[in-house]
Amino acid sequence: MILEDNEIGFDIEVLKPQVHENMAAVPLKSKISYKLDILTLKKGLELGLVEVKECEKSTVNTIMVTNNAITPLILIDGEEILGAKQNRIVNNTLLIAPKTTQAISVSCTEHGRWKHKSEFRQSEYIANFKTRRVKEYASRGHGNAQKAIWNSISCLEEENSFKSPTSAMSESYENLKVDHNKFLKAFEIVDGQCGVLIIQNGEIKGFEIFYNPQIYKEYHEKVLRSYLIDNKIKNTTFSINVDEIESFMDDANYLAFDRKDSEGMEVKFEFENDNGLGSLYTYDEEILHFSYFNKADDAAQDDINEQMPVGYAL
Repeated sequence: MILEDNEIGFDIEVLKPQVHENMAAVPLKSKISYKLDILTLKKGLELGLVEVKECEKSTVNTIMVTNNAITPLILIDGEEILGAKQNRIVNNTLLIAPKTTQAISVSCTEHGRWKHKSEFRQSEYIANFKTRRVKEYASRGHGNAQKAIWNSISCLEEENSFKSPTSAMSESYENLKVDHNKFLKAFEIVDGQCGVLIIQNGEIKGFEIFYNPQIYKEYHEKVLRSYLIDNKIKNTTFSINVDEIESFMDDANYLAFDRKDSEGMEVKFEFENDNGLGSLYTYDEEILHFSYFNKADDAAQDDINEQMPVGYAL
């Protein structure tokens, strides 16, 4: 990574696109191999090294995470955690120090429940592309992020003629899961892959990069599903323009950045230009995670953010 003069630069190799029906997944590979020893939430919970609980005085937008491991714990922007009084997603990628308990910022993804159901557990999903994009947009001063997330989930239910009793995002995803398997088989992970760029109906939607291939491997299927959830087949005869892909990547390279307050050991930067917006997280001057989304027009963003279904309240 290059970090100087208010710019960040990175070296990424664009590999051969994988295509199925109306969608292409373009594997991305870093020319630099980062091997930070970091624990993921999934492994931490499986090994009993991580605890996730409600705060002593429960609140919608904060939960407590304890990392009992001797290595830092990474939580990913949009990563969903199920159970307790309601399901949540992590608001920002963050790195929790070893042997540390920390309050973290989350958003509700189950508007119709505030009652203990089970202990928190790992979800198979991260928030879908549209939800993460409106959350990103709203959090930059364009509205209320929680409100935008609830409305995005409601729109997803309407689009798919499905209604969860508690407006649970994860239940909408499970309803669509059966349609994803053929895509997932077509988009198998390749050696050394650390990220993916997604094209749907001929339009580049965004990319996700983890500079540690092992961490990306754990999130590969979740990232693909986050785009598949919003996928609507409109054009199965699109062409893939390699120059356009390279231009999109270059557009995100050497962008001017704004450093933001961080929750944990990570350093957060935000980016925005005419074509997209995203966030990048670093630790010890190495890139942990970089997500970049194409930008919907302002009217569409504002519509998601401002219009709440009847019966919803903050």
